[in-house]
Amino acid sequence: EVGCLLVRAGNRWKLWREREGAVELYHSDENETYTAACWACPENLQACVVLGCSSGRVQAWDASSAELLGRPGQAFHALASGADCSVTALAASSTRGTVFAACSGLPDILEIGLVDGVTRSSLASGKSSVSGLAVSGLTSEWLLSSSIGAPLKLWRLPAAGASLSNLHKASKCLKAQQAALPMWIFAASTCCLMALASDGAMQVDFFDAGPENQGGVAHGKRTPTSSTRVLTCHERVKEARLAKERDAGGRLVAVGHGPSIVVCWTFETGSDALVRTVAPTFSVSKTELGSTVLCARGAQLAMRNTRSERLMLVVAHGTAAKPSFAQVTPPKTKKGAAIVEALAAAGQPRADDAANSVPAKQRAAATVLGPAETAPQKRTKADQQAVQDAGKRRKVAVLGSRPETAGSNISLAPVLRQGLRSKDSSTLDKTLVLKDRDLMDTSVSELSSIEAYDLMQECARRLMEKPMEGQVYCAWMQRVVYHHGTFIRSYPALRDALRPLHDATSSRCASYRTLMYMHGRLHGLVSRGNEVLEREATETVVRVPLLEYVEGDEDLEEQKQEDDLGELDEDDDDDEDIDLNADDWLDSD
Repeated sequence: EVGCLLVRAGNRWKLWREREGAVELYHSDENETYTAACWACPENLQACVVLGCSSGRVQAWDASSAELLGRPGQAFHALASGADCSVTALAASSTRGTVFAACSGLPDILEIGLVDGVTRSSLASGKSSVSGLAVSGLTSEWLLSSSIGAPLKLWRLPAAGASLSNLHKASKCLKAQQAALPMWIFAASTCCLMALASDGAMQVDFFDAGPENQGGVAHGKRTPTSSTRVLTCHERVKEARLAKERDAGGRLVAVGHGPSIVVCWTFETGSDALVRTVAPTFSVSKTELGSTVLCARGAQLAMRNTRSERLMLVVAHGTAAKPSFAQVTPPKTKKGAAIVEALAAAGQPRADDAANSVPAKQRAAATVLGPAETAPQKRTKADQQAVQDAGKRRKVAVLGSRPETAGSNISLAPVLRQGLRSKDSSTLDKTLVLKDRDLMDTSVSELSSIEAYDLMQECARRLMEKPMEGQVYCAWMQRVVYHHGTFIRSYPALRDALRPLHDATSSRCASYRTLMYMHGRLHGLVSRGNEVLEREATETVVRVPLLEYVEGDEDLEEQKQEDDLGELDEDDDDDEDIDLNADDWLDSD
């Protein structure tokens, strides 16, 4: 009803104005990661934004100035640690000036002051952790809590300032057809307690819990009340909300939305209705809007301004980084299509508003906290000239050049964002092959969580198609998980969509142990071979010559041979002399 869209992603949040399609407020906190958010309109205070953090703390921001209302509440940060203290649900009370918070690891519900951040009291909801909270009521306030696998519980809150320690059991219990109810919206109208419950399926349960002034602290075991209506849809409904005003026929109006559809139901609340199932009055798909649905609400303000009895819806669609807004009205005929009228895209105001608006020089600039590119700003000629000069002096980074980009502030986020939106595979292929880790980290951190998730899906698809380049794609996916893992973890549908990537990674890693054994053995063989080669290269081989030649040795050799021959001749002469003497001796005998 405030005409703003709150977008949170990682450690930053933005507030978009519907009529202008521009950023109203912006803040980024490097020390926190936001996991839950809600609007708060306390008495005697302006509207504020309440944000829950993964550290267990709770922050309250002024929606008009983006300033903290007071010190952040420690909340679950003082009770748990790690992932158990992450805030999962928030619900603000308008009369008590407090906010109720739940975390993922404890079943307790804490009541925290918006201004001082002090924990006022606590309430034990059951044995399991709380997945959703809502507060509403006209004559008295009621707290509705939901847990996975357990009935919804209604608690009648005491007067402002009183402790919740006396609420040992819920006043009423509501049993839905779904097994788990992680998301729902509660409302009270005409002094009757009514609630809607949706868990992302194709139906929404409606509960009529009876008059608001009945029901106190429960004693004994109570039978859960079943749903009185089932609102059906042909697409999955992520969230549903009851409108505060009824239609011209006095029927209740419920508005639901999912990623691919926005649906509206109108129905009677009496228990004597013949049909328990309620079909949609009209719906509009993402094909008619042109992009994925982000959020939707009933446009009661537009109904009063145009003095029309027909219901109108305001739908935010597109990406969380730059959403577009459209106004949807019911079809004029029974079988006709809903009428979609574009309000303003991000940074593009409506033409009729621009024609009737005050000149730009007389308009005050919107308050923007954060980078200058989040909102359009008028630059002087000197600033433009400085930017041009800086662009001329800036060196153009060559694709794949690690030394040029290492440690710098260069980012490929605009290129990745354009490639994801246009489904241009060639642009993504050229960008995703870069191996600079610093460039990956900077680029992924500047993407929104939805864009980072789409990038992860593109990397997963390429990993299956090109397994040889898996090291680069895995590096990109590691950066996505590091910066946007909390966002992906908070949505079961996104986690389920990553199942093919998990299966592919498991199959690729199945032979990891065997390959590591083989790698160890081969590494030992290679090391042994290298040692042998190194030893052979360092050893000195001493070779002994077979013959040594010295000049003049041939004369000595000839002289030696002659001497040997002379000795032989002398021996022969001696032998002859002996023989002759022997003959003479024989003759003498």
